[in-house]
Amino acid sequence: MNFDFRTLNYLGSKLRLLGFIENHVQRVTSDGAGVCDLFAGSGCVSYRLSRHFPVVACDVQHYSTVISNALLLKYENMHLKTETFLRNLEKKLRSNTCLHDAFKPLIDFEENAIAGKNSLSLTDVVEHGSIEVYNIEHGESRIDGLLLKVSNALRRHGIADERSLISRYYGGVYFSYRQAMQIDMILESIFTEVPEIERDFYLAPLLSAASDVVDTVGKHFAQPIRARDSAGNIKPLVCNKALKDKTVDIVGLYVRWLKKYVALQRSSFDSMSIQGDFTKCLESLPTDVETVYADPPYTREHYSRFYHVLETISLRDSPKISTVKIHGETHVSNGIYRAERFQSPFCIKSQAIGAFERMFELSAGKGRNLLVSYSPYDQSKRSHPRVVTINQLVGIAEKYYREVEIVSAGVFHHNKLNSTSHKLEAEDEAELMIVSTQAR
Repeated sequence: MNFDFRTLNYLGSKLRLLGFIENHVQRVTSDGAGVCDLFAGSGCVSYRLSRHFPVVACDVQHYSTVISNALLLKYENMHLKTETFLRNLEKKLRSNTCLHDAFKPLIDFEENAIAGKNSLSLTDVVEHGSIEVYNIEHGESRIDGLLLKVSNALRRHGIADERSLISRYYGGVYFSYRQAMQIDMILESIFTEVPEIERDFYLAPLLSAASDVVDTVGKHFAQPIRARDSAGNIKPLVCNKALKDKTVDIVGLYVRWLKKYVALQRSSFDSMSIQGDFTKCLESLPTDVETVYADPPYTREHYSRFYHVLETISLRDSPKISTVKIHGETHVSNGIYRAERFQSPFCIKSQAIGAFERMFELSAGKGRNLLVSYSPYDQSKRSHPRVVTINQLVGIAEKYYREVEIVSAGVFHHNKLNSTSHKLEAEDEAELMIVSTQAR
C-alpha cells in the first residue's frame, strides 16, 4: 500500500522531496549499510529510506519518536489486536461518563455557539477557554463561571489529573471540548490497556487525527486562532473554522488513521529510534550506519512550538506552561506552550555555527557520509532569514571531508499559511543538499 503521508500535516513541504533525498542517499550508501535520519520529525524520510536500509530515526522530541516507532518497528498480529482495542475503546467511551459530565456545561456552551454561529461566544472560548490557564490566572471573561464550575467538577470526580489532561489544557482553544475529551478517553485506553512496547503504534494515529482537526490557521500548534483584528473586531474565520474543524468526529477519524497504520507495508530491515539531541544520537549510532541524512532548522523560528500539543499528547504529562511579560506583568503564554520547550542551537545565531561544526565533526570522525538539506534564502524577499549561509556550511564540510558537492532538487515551492498577510515568498530553487563523502 502506498501510504499518503501528505495528510499527516507535519512537514508537508518535505514530502515532494522524498525521491530526491532517497536517490542521493542510495548513491553514496553501500547495500545493507545503515542510515541515520538525524532530525526525523514526522518520520516521512525515515519511512521512505527504510525500503532500502536499516534506519535509525533520531529526534530530540518525544512525539517524533512515537511516530518513527509506529512507522519503522515490526509489530505482530496488529490487525487482530487493534480490533480488540477498538471494541474495548467503544465500551470505554460509552461507560466513562465522569469526564463528560464534568465538561458538559462547556461542551453545551460551545456546541450551542457553533450551531447558532455566535462569534462572540466562540471568541470567548478561543481566547479564554483553557481550564488550566484559568486555574493559574483567573481572568474576567464571560465564561469564567463555566470554567469554575467545570474545574470544581473535575476535582469532585477525582479526575483533575492526566485523565483530563488534554481537555483541561487545550479544550476550547485548539480543539472543541468534546474532541479534547475524546482524545483524553483514547489516551486512557492506550495507557491502561496497551502493552508499553506497542503503545507508540496506537499513539501515532492519535497524533495524526489531532493534527487533522486542530482549530488553527495552517493546521499546526504554533498558536491558537487570533480571534480579533487590530481594531478589536471579531474575525469571520472564528465561526468558519469552528464549523469546519470543531465539528469533526475525532473518534471516527482516529479509527480510520489506526487502520491506515495497520495497513502500512513494513520494511524487511530492522530499524530503530533514538530520542535525544543531535550529539547524543551521533555518539550512540550503531557501527553499521554509513550515511547520516540531516535536515536541521535554519531560521530563528523555534519549531518546537509548532508541535508542543503533540508532545504533551505523546508524553501524557502535566507540563508547566511558559509565561511572558506584557506591560510589566507576567502572564501565561497565549499558545499554552510547555515551559521546558526545546530550543535548538541551530536556530540561535550565536550557537548555530558551533552546532553545525559539531555535527560534521562527529559524522566524519566515524567515517560516515553526511548529507545536509538546505533551503536557500533570498534577502530581497520576505522569507525567514537563515542563521547560516550555504557558503559557511560548505566551508565547514570541506574541513572534515575530501569530497563535497552541492546538488539541487530543482524548482520547488514550500507550503504557505492560508492567510495572505502571513505568506512568505518561496524560492525558485528551494532545496539544496550538501553531499559530503570521504571523511578526512
